[in-house]
Amino acid sequence: MAINFPNNPNANDAFTSGGTTWQYDGTAWNIVSEEFGRNIFANFSGDTGTATPTVSSDTLIVAGGSNITTSVTGKTITINGQSGGLTQNVFDTIVADEGSTTAASINDTLNVLGGTNISTSIATDTDNLTVNMDSHSIDFLSDVDTTSSPPSTGQVLKWDGAKWAPGADATTGGAGTDADTLDGFDGSYYLDYNNLNNKPSILTLSSLSVGVENTPSGNGAISYDNTTGVFKFTPPTASGIGALTAEVNDLSAAVVWANVPDANITQSSVTQHQAALSITESQISDLQSYLTSVSASNLNAISVDALSDVDTTTSAPSTDDVLQWNGSNWVPGTVSGGAGEVNQNAFSSIAVSGYGNIEADSKTDTLTFVAGTGISLASNVGTDTITINSTVTGGATAFTGLTDVTSAGLNVGLIYEPAIAMLRVDNDGTAAYTFNSHYTGNNPTIVVLAGTTIAFDLSQISGHPFQIQDPTSSPYNTGLVHVASNGTVSTGSSAQEKVDGVLYWRVPESISGTYRYQCTSHSSMVGSITVKRLSVI
Repeated sequence: MAINFPNNPNANDAFTSGGTTWQYDGTAWNIVSEEFGRNIFANFSGDTGTATPTVSSDTLIVAGGSNITTSVTGKTITINGQSGGLTQNVFDTIVADEGSTTAASINDTLNVLGGTNISTSIATDTDNLTVNMDSHSIDFLSDVDTTSSPPSTGQVLKWDGAKWAPGADATTGGAGTDADTLDGFDGSYYLDYNNLNNKPSILTLSSLSVGVENTPSGNGAISYDNTTGVFKFTPPTASGIGALTAEVNDLSAAVVWANVPDANITQSSVTQHQAALSITESQISDLQSYLTSVSASNLNAISVDALSDVDTTTSAPSTDDVLQWNGSNWVPGTVSGGAGEVNQNAFSSIAVSGYGNIEADSKTDTLTFVAGTGISLASNVGTDTITINSTVTGGATAFTGLTDVTSAGLNVGLIYEPAIAMLRVDNDGTAAYTFNSHYTGNNPTIVVLAGTTIAFDLSQISGHPFQIQDPTSSPYNTGLVHVASNGTVSTGSSAQEKVDGVLYWRVPESISGTYRYQCTSHSSMVGSITVKRLSVI
């Protein structure tokens, strides 16, 4: 039979007839069920995408994704993660000193194997992997070779210049140690007595001495006691001297006689030497008379004028006179200049710039150092030094700390270096920069010449960091020098974004085109800088 559906229905309107419920989807009526009044989800949404049933008997399929499986038992949907799920922490790749390996699957196995002289083991029912070093011979060491030449009994390892290898023991088969003998030591070792237990006594000069001379005997002699280290002299007797000179008739006999002590000179010995020296008794008598007349008092009485090249008679000396050479003789005279000694290096005058010279008034005059304002003096008699120290503390540490700078209102930044122009930078609120010293209006276009220096006075733009930019609106740091009012100098990128002081731009001669000035705190405060090259104008 015909069903009389409502006219002009709206989407999702419901209509029941004969126990069957219908719903309008905007285009057609669809059977829903006899239980239309229950709550159901009309749409399903996932992480990506949405599913909407198109008919009353539509089916929603729940499918597993990567490493996910689904199953339905009765009215239950089970979602399972596969073995080795995504939430476990594992190493996908293992890297060794040489080479690496990557897991081929989620349940792949890494085998840890022992290499040369290495073994591995896992204790039963534990997760412990043990790596052990197997026992090995000394030949396993890289710098030991006992294979090329196998060792024999009593040999030791010796370095052959490239490796340790078997060799004969220096103590001939182990019968002793090198500490007991000289075996195995080079010459420099056993030539050093300090390396020996039974070393000889070492003679030193302090071990020797000269003893009291012995009683004269025979021809005389020198003896040495090798136990005490004492030398003793035995003078000859007169008869002994006679025996020495009887065979000699030349001057050598006189030399022997001259070294004989006075106590051993007798009339007999003098008579014997008289003939050897061909000296008469009269000549010996005259010599004795002269030596008697020259006593100590006679020698002290000799004056300097007795010297052949000294003349103190023609002109008698006065107090403080010295001997001066007059071309022929040494004669009395005074010191030139009237101060100091003639042979000393000294300054008779001290020159003081702006003042008269200080001159010594006598040989013993004193130059006095006096400490002035802010000066202290210290002297060291031992080293003959005078130290002059400043007692002034503090002082200016910045340019503006100078009193004449503050009073004159001078800003070092304004005179740091010559510039073709000094632009006074100001601002119109946060809307624009102004340069009323040279341009009118807000954010005007500035023209500069490449190869010159232009300066920006930033002392009036507090709160508006000033930056130079290239044609791409990136900071341009080349040639920038900022000088703060206290004299602090910054260059390059450190000279950018300043709000006081003076910014100098040494414009490279090689650039041209449109550059920019920009307030980095307010985007509307921006303008163009046209750079022109003199070489192409």
